[in-house]
Amino acid sequence: METGIPARLWEADTPGGPEVAFVRDSDVPRHLDTLPDGSETLVIGDVEGAAESGHRQGQNDYGFLGTCGLCACEGVLRWFGVEVTEHDVVDHAVRNGLCHVSDVAAECGGTTMEQQARILSDLGVPAAVVEYRSLEELAMMLEEGRAAIIAANAGVLWNDADYWDYGQANHAVRVTGVARAPATGGIQGFYINDSGTGQDARFVSAADLTGGWLEAGGLAVVTDLVCTGRGDTIGTATDVAETAEQHQRATRTTP
Repeated sequence: METGIPARLWEADTPGGPEVAFVRDSDVPRHLDTLPDGSETLVIGDVEGAAESGHRQGQNDYGFLGTCGLCACEGVLRWFGVEVTEHDVVDHAVRNGLCHVSDVAAECGGTTMEQQARILSDLGVPAAVVEYRSLEELAMMLEEGRAAIIAANAGVLWNDADYWDYGQANHAVRVTGVARAPATGGIQGFYINDSGTGQDARFVSAADLTGGWLEAGGLAVVTDLVCTGRGDTIGTATDVAETAEQHQRATRTTP
């Protein structure tokens, strides 16, 4: 999306500025928008384009209802031009022992992060599980054009104590964009596609993602491939685990 907004807006060493390592020169779409509270924001990522592949989970012939991670995989695959349905992904997982199967439909289709990474890799989009220590590290990956699935706590995301359990990660959602303050580059929040509620392009504040994801382990499945828009794969970046370590070094503060 052409907006006239320069690709690089902030410097890492701005005196008194936020802990923004950099916003790299990138073809990833960005545009100015307004957050639910009325604040101006710079949205980085094709959030609306990614929402086109989102839907409520449970749309598979197996009758599985616990397919949040598999639906997130479906969205990532379709983003990179792999035309699959939820049923296709569920079927692959079942045939290869990559999801939970039981007599309880609500639990069937559950996946670990490692299984999600394996499914993506099997179906043509190499990915790996990464543990992050800050929101900035996740934002950097998205701003490179990578796709990400995070393991979060549904109770925090939905503001519903019935789904909090013990505060652990119990739900998978796809993260589709970053919201930064235009003046400073500080992270205001992220956008997600959530198959648990059927809400796509939903804004989640930085505070809620800190509590619901980072403090629940900070795990994410991140692609090696980069893409600026649905089906527009522009190549394989460096290995995601190696890049994550580089970003951690870049954002690490010294005492």
